[in-house]
Amino acid sequence: MKQDSRLRKAAKGIPPIYWLAGLAKYARFRMELSRENRTYRSGNSSKTPPPILRYRVHRAFDEDSYVRNGRTISQCLAGAFGANGVHLKNLTILDFACGPGRVINEFSGFTESCALYGSDIDAEAIAWAQSNLSDVALFSTNTATARTRYASDMFDAIYCVSLFTHLDEQAQDEWLGEMARLLKPNGVFITTTHGCCAMDSCTPRELADLQRDGIVYRVDRKGKFKVDGLPDFYQTTFHAVDYVKKHWGRFLSVVDHIEGGLNGHQDIVVMRKSRVGAGYNPQ
Repeated sequence: MKQDSRLRKAAKGIPPIYWLAGLAKYARFRMELSRENRTYRSGNSSKTPPPILRYRVHRAFDEDSYVRNGRTISQCLAGAFGANGVHLKNLTILDFACGPGRVINEFSGFTESCALYGSDIDAEAIAWAQSNLSDVALFSTNTATARTRYASDMFDAIYCVSLFTHLDEQAQDEWLGEMARLLKPNGVFITTTHGCCAMDSCTPRELADLQRDGIVYRVDRKGKFKVDGLPDFYQTTFHAVDYVKKHWGRFLSVVDHIEGGLNGHQDIVVMRKSRVGAGYNPQ
């Protein structure tokens, strides 16, 4: 992994080589996807989505690790909720940026008599979840504009895995404001960031920018060479702990920050809506 990161950084400094590397990666990806699609169509007995949907949330095609990671993530989330006094019983809970429902399918096992919802920008993933996991949650699509169809103060708890790890600062702020709108007073929001445990791929300049600004938004592949099929704005973002506490704290109170809390890679950030009308405060 570290060697791949070094090669990527070196190639980015030479545009023709970086373009050729992107072309080679795209060709290899299409071949692998074609092979996985044939296998999937030949007989899939497990309740997992098609290969491309698994890849978008897992960055791999393997079904076993897809399911296993979903289970581990749900355990981490349930533990973080419990550690912050949230008993997962008789609550209304949203999995925001849920993809095809990998996490909420496992997370439902930690809940009792809860109303579960899932939302994502990926219409293909939501369609699969609606067809295959309707007994788990009520799924719907949302747009890239930071305003969902849900009512204000609707949810007791919201969690969002690996979304703010891919947004620029403007989009981040808009969605943090929307999460604040959706939460009930005293509601809890849990999300993840790329913190110190995920910075092996950062260049010296990115690390310097992170120390100065607290946030780094790295733009990599776009268009056809962006093989996950997600929008071009969905890139890679890193956050410093102090930045999250101060900047994100303008939207919701940051009550816990667990470095490496998600599989030893991403940080878990726990936030709470502390009062009626809590939300964005530029002061």
